[in-house]
Amino acid sequence: MTQSFNLLDEPWIRVTWLDGEPGEVSLLTAFRDAVRISGIHGEIASQDMALLRLLLAIAHRATGGPEDLDDWRAYWANPEKLRADAGDYLERYRDRFDLRDPEAPFFQVAGIHAKSGKISDLESLIADVPNGEPFFTTRIGPGLDRMGWAEAARWLVHVHAFDPSGIRSGAVGDPRVKGGKVYPIGPGWTGQIGVVAVEGRNLAETILLNTVVTESLADLAEVEHEADLPPWEKKPDGPAGSMDLEPIGPVSCYTWQTRRALLHGDEKGVTGLFLGNGDKATPRNRYLVEPMSAWRYSEPQTKKFKEIVFMPRKHDKDRAMWRGLSSLIPQLIPKLKIKGKGEFTRYRIPGVISFYEKLLAQEIVSHRGVIPVHAVGIEYGAQEAVVSEHFDDVLNLPAGLLAPDNKRLVTLVRDAMEKTEEVAKVVRQLGGDLIRARGGDPDDVSSAREKAGVAFYLAIDEGFPRWLASLDGIEPEAARDDWRNRLRSEARRQKENLVDSAPPAAYAGRGEGRSRIDVGLAMKWFDTALSRALPISIISQQAKEKDQ
Repeated sequence: MTQSFNLLDEPWIRVTWLDGEPGEVSLLTAFRDAVRISGIHGEIASQDMALLRLLLAIAHRATGGPEDLDDWRAYWANPEKLRADAGDYLERYRDRFDLRDPEAPFFQVAGIHAKSGKISDLESLIADVPNGEPFFTTRIGPGLDRMGWAEAARWLVHVHAFDPSGIRSGAVGDPRVKGGKVYPIGPGWTGQIGVVAVEGRNLAETILLNTVVTESLADLAEVEHEADLPPWEKKPDGPAGSMDLEPIGPVSCYTWQTRRALLHGDEKGVTGLFLGNGDKATPRNRYLVEPMSAWRYSEPQTKKFKEIVFMPRKHDKDRAMWRGLSSLIPQLIPKLKIKGKGEFTRYRIPGVISFYEKLLAQEIVSHRGVIPVHAVGIEYGAQEAVVSEHFDDVLNLPAGLLAPDNKRLVTLVRDAMEKTEEVAKVVRQLGGDLIRARGGDPDDVSSAREKAGVAFYLAIDEGFPRWLASLDGIEPEAARDDWRNRLRSEARRQKENLVDSAPPAAYAGRGEGRSRIDVGLAMKWFDTALSRALPISIISQQAKEKDQ
């Protein structure tokens, strides 16, 4: 009997149903029951995003692009059409979705092997098991000698998307092999960007909202859909990486074969794998074909290549997602003017966000309510060869914030962000002044300022997303004063914490005359600066008098 594990039939994608129950579904079931599924929820968020991008690649091919907004609207109005077309499409390529096919195994290379015959342990497949760092793992203890084919399938998709860089085993037949190894080509394609996805009320909506009609957006190239193919529509890969290839559209980005792999195992599960380097992709100016990332202007790359260069805006583990709103909302993006190159925006927003704006403008989706925007990324360590941090954050944006004609809401959010940073500076200054008052050196003062800012933002990072999500239908002036009052309250709380921790020497102070500084003066300067940053408005004053 032929060994088989076909992803069209076997349950392998971990999901949560709308009633909150967990489950595992096959590819066919994922599309068939997409309206009943809340979302993909596997081992880690980066795995969920890698699997979503796989579903999006299938959706793009099954819908024929979609070629235009009218085609897309037909699927949005009738999700059953997506179910039917995706099912028909998958059946046409049924044989290519078999994880154990002897000639063309899914996302693998049949027969690939190292000259030594050595295969890798399963730790190299799992992103939350960094070698030598077992305290980071969710798989501590026995269990890594073998895993089921369903779990291996999830991690295989993740490897192509997020695998760290590094030297990999050289495959027989790969001309890049030197001394039995192939040298680094970088992390998986998705690991090189900061992924952003728009979430719907169910999996069907999430798939459609991120199946971007590229022809409708100026910042994306007009993709030749017949050429933008996934691996299962092409001849099976061989051992060598194709160094002359590059992503030409969303489908090739979502399924880019960064590695050459082959799972080894038996009926009971997977016991090891060959894992080598595959196709290299560099991120420079890929905003034309990759819709699920924001992009930033890069001065060093622009100077190097003598052309305007945008690089992916990766997520920062030390900054909550809301602090990157200026790369998500077009009206918040700062402008750049460079001699000889003209004026342009510092950021390019993700194509999935631009597409949602288009849907709003066409009144295909509602201007009311909130839009969950999910950001996922991986931060790599030295030489990008190890996983050091995972980034996973969801921001609920008021739909009106993306409407091009809603200037009042944009002005409100811009003011809130600017005032938050102004108050953060006031808090940082107090932290540094209290260290100066005790006689601390410049390095101590700088460190104290940084710590005070971090403590302030830790508190604000919890409140700002909730405030942002509450803006739908609220009077802007009242919302503005509400946020300023929250900032004022939190700044004073931080002031109390900092002053309470000041040593007696700070109360005695340092210096004479105008250079004099002590706790009392530091507090006075703080109060003055805070009042300047957050003047009491008429509305706030009336509310204060009412409370009294």
